[in-house]
Amino acid sequence: MKFKGFWYDSLMICLTAGIAAVFIAMTAFVEPRLAVAEGIAFLIVCVIAVYRALSAKNRYKRFIIKTSKKLDFTDQKVLSTFPFPVAVCDEKGYITWCSNRFLNEISLGDITQTDNIVKFTNGIKLDVIVQSGETSVLLNDRYYTVYPIKYISGGKNYCAVYYFDNTTLKKTELEYINSRPYAVLIELDNLDESRSELRDSERTEIKSQIEAMLDDWTEKYDSVIKKIGDDRYLSVTERKNINLMIEDRFSVLEAVRNFEYKGKKIGATLSIGVAAGDNIKKSERNSRKSLEMALGRGGDQVAIKTKDGYDYIGGVSKSAEKRNKVKSRVIGSALAELIKSASNVIVMGHAYTDLDAIGAAVGVACAAQSFDIPVCIATDKKKTLASSLIDKLEKEGMGSLIVGQETANELLGKKTLLVLVDTHIEGFAEFPKLYEKAETRVIIDHHRRAVTDIENAVIFHHDPGASSACEMVTELLQYINPDISITKTVAEALLAGIMLDTKDFVVGAGVRTFEAAAFLKDKNADTVSVKKLFATSMEVNKLRTKVISAAESFMGCAVSAADFQSPDIRIISAQAADELLKVSGIKASFVMFENGGAINISARSLGEVNVQLIMEALGGGGHQNMAACQLKGCTMITAKEKLNGAIKEFFEKNS
Repeated sequence: MKFKGFWYDSLMICLTAGIAAVFIAMTAFVEPRLAVAEGIAFLIVCVIAVYRALSAKNRYKRFIIKTSKKLDFTDQKVLSTFPFPVAVCDEKGYITWCSNRFLNEISLGDITQTDNIVKFTNGIKLDVIVQSGETSVLLNDRYYTVYPIKYISGGKNYCAVYYFDNTTLKKTELEYINSRPYAVLIELDNLDESRSELRDSERTEIKSQIEAMLDDWTEKYDSVIKKIGDDRYLSVTERKNINLMIEDRFSVLEAVRNFEYKGKKIGATLSIGVAAGDNIKKSERNSRKSLEMALGRGGDQVAIKTKDGYDYIGGVSKSAEKRNKVKSRVIGSALAELIKSASNVIVMGHAYTDLDAIGAAVGVACAAQSFDIPVCIATDKKKTLASSLIDKLEKEGMGSLIVGQETANELLGKKTLLVLVDTHIEGFAEFPKLYEKAETRVIIDHHRRAVTDIENAVIFHHDPGASSACEMVTELLQYINPDISITKTVAEALLAGIMLDTKDFVVGAGVRTFEAAAFLKDKNADTVSVKKLFATSMEVNKLRTKVISAAESFMGCAVSAADFQSPDIRIISAQAADELLKVSGIKASFVMFENGGAINISARSLGEVNVQLIMEALGGGGHQNMAACQLKGCTMITAKEKLNGAIKEFFEKNS
């Protein structure tokens, strides 16, 4: 049974009054006396209508009483005597009866004939409440748990909804949750590397000022902070303060990033690891892992450990290049020992290998050969973006190094050393099952660290400050074996990888990048020969131009979609994304293409926009300047909407 509510009566009154007033005004011009009579009648009708509208709530209360009489006598007696709010709804959720406590505590006396129970359940429908069995709601600043009970009365289906007030218990629970201990581990980055010309006294003064900023920041959130190392600080706080820090986007990051000394920006940044635990000890241990994630992703950001992984804030700065080569020397010596103690070595890159992956693999293979250890490079020749380099290796008599998955599985033994290059994510490896079977593993990668990284490697050589995996391998070769003989072919393979990831020494190239290139040039690497490895066919060039022409601008980013199929679609999309960066005003480029039943996105930037964060929001990853993702189960239009949403969210968070 449905009734017209208060809002409906009010609307009808207003419409009727408006029409009547116009009609009386028109009559006054023709017959004034008749208009007076109509006016009197109009006033009488208005008084009755207003009285009806004002008494609507009382009429509804009478309706509830009338309806309640239809309930069984036992139902009325039991429901009315309950010491908590109760409402009875029909099968569609419309309230047919409620207790006085419901009127006073839940609806606050404000209830109409057409009110549905969703009005008093935070918008949750009755069938959802029945299905879940119980629902927590917040009404009038109080917490209730709603329990539904279905029954039949008078041949009709009803549902009694009970409201249990558990405000005290809920507030105690929230207070407990908000007071859980959190450890915040802070590391000062890039000060030594960015300002090597500073005097010790100036460096000390700068650190003192930054420490003062940290003190002010932690005091703002009722937290404590202590210095635990040269550039490390530990802050202990509560969850409620962490929530406030997250809302403020950890403003201390930007404050330190923009810090100036004597009118000049210092270039120092902070890396912060945040984590909770059952106690302070576990919180501190987890915060160390979070800090490793922040540093592994290039620093200048916050890594917050959550139940499902990590959340990140910041990461807008370029990775700091570390000039200290001590780590490379230690890693090189350790890798040399592993190679010499192995029965054979298998080198593998990521899926759809590129020049950087194959070039780095060739470098590692050269190191193994210098110790007379059997070595091979496992890759799929049919699924590679480095076919030009593989062809060159075959022409130079090094084709026997390249093997497929079956051959690699046959060569894999208990003492086999497997080296994974240019990726640190097991799922991204060329042959993941081959990696799983290997007992001794080494990883060499420059991509920013991901949550799904590999933790069971004997050596995890990870440097997000390096331009490419080939740069890292070139540096290691100088320490693995001082007497190593690097052929021209190997040097050109390594140089090709460096040139690919740096866009010909434009993006991400640091001092050590040029040192590595100089070392390879000294080994007779020919830049013209290397440049030929990047050559593509006329058809590929035409299709690349087509993708570039279809690009659209969105928030300073170029977004394009390839509406055609080609066996070289990955190369075309990657090169188109690179070319779009040459357009004035474009900060980042994104090229979408369909392949393997999914929408793939290639993302590029010159460093101003961190495309890794944008791709991670869509389930992908990569590096700050070069990233990608794969969207399954969606169309090109849907993929574009998701991409635009991720771009917009990135700029909103990092404006």
